[in-house]
Amino acid sequence: MTGWTEEGLLRSWRVLATQDDSANWRFVHLTDVGPVAVEAGCQFPGRREALIVSFPRAAMSMPGGLPDGKGFDVLTIRDGGLFSDRTAIALVRRPEGSLDIFTVMAADVLRTLDTARTHSPRDLAEAFIGRVSDWQTFMARKRRPLSLQAQVGLMGELWLLSQLIQHGASTTAVDCWQGPLHSAQDFLIGSGAVEVKSSIVGNSFLARINSIEQLDSDGCLMFLAAVRFEEAPDGMNLVEMVERLRETLPAAGQLRLFEAMLLLSGYDEDHVEHYRVKLKLSDARFFPVEDDFPCLRRATVPAQVRKAVYTLDVDALEQLAIPVEQAFSSLGLVKHEP
Repeated sequence: MTGWTEEGLLRSWRVLATQDDSANWRFVHLTDVGPVAVEAGCQFPGRREALIVSFPRAAMSMPGGLPDGKGFDVLTIRDGGLFSDRTAIALVRRPEGSLDIFTVMAADVLRTLDTARTHSPRDLAEAFIGRVSDWQTFMARKRRPLSLQAQVGLMGELWLLSQLIQHGASTTAVDCWQGPLHSAQDFLIGSGAVEVKSSIVGNSFLARINSIEQLDSDGCLMFLAAVRFEEAPDGMNLVEMVERLRETLPAAGQLRLFEAMLLLSGYDEDHVEHYRVKLKLSDARFFPVEDDFPCLRRATVPAQVRKAVYTLDVDALEQLAIPVEQAFSSLGLVKHEP
């Protein structure tokens, strides 16, 4: 599949925005996902960026109508030429909407379609509408300062992001960070994955596992990163950690994506005065999630159990932990020496 990356979409929209705006719409074909066609679009006047996904008409049945727009509009395009025998749904950025967030959303919707490409046209349509609805729920959510627990969790993910950069993945590190997009695991690295759980020294390390799939490696290489912080005057607060990463990311595309992922994580510049707790890394243990690892797995959970949330006592694990360097080496990363 081509044109689905954030930078690919931005390039397409930039080209469309420079063209003559005498027409209401301009389109460029990106890809096909089975019977589904995907176009980048620009709506005039206003040069509003859009993603257009068109389905065979029989596949798209929406008794409840299109999802309500929250941050972006969801429209049906009626074009007797390009979409004459299809149902075309456009996701269009609102003028006040963040282009960075819209771009991440559009790429995520395309990845959702790509994952389901072998499904029936009707199932593809349902996956598309479901993912769009998820994003609109996020857009409508009221933004409040992160709780201390949420700050610690985000610090753990940002720490791992910094480790990826140090181990030679500076131009792709943010692409690996999938937790804010509600991926089953926080980081997808090559063909493997890392799920990050964080705690503060003095507390029992009880990790909340949010789904059956979160630690279900399904035969793929996976690690649980157990990151523990301590409150310390010489540590960093969340704002300082964010600023350090902003200075570290060398590629403009990675920095833009990083800002969008921060917003998706609930980090808002309006709340920085609430993030005063300074945290210092105490230890980080990487546990290979292998066949003997104590977790729920889809293959062994009764089919009638559709969802599950459970608590894992990390301190009680009998499996041997390995250093971050060994885990990253297993995932194909080699640290670049200065």
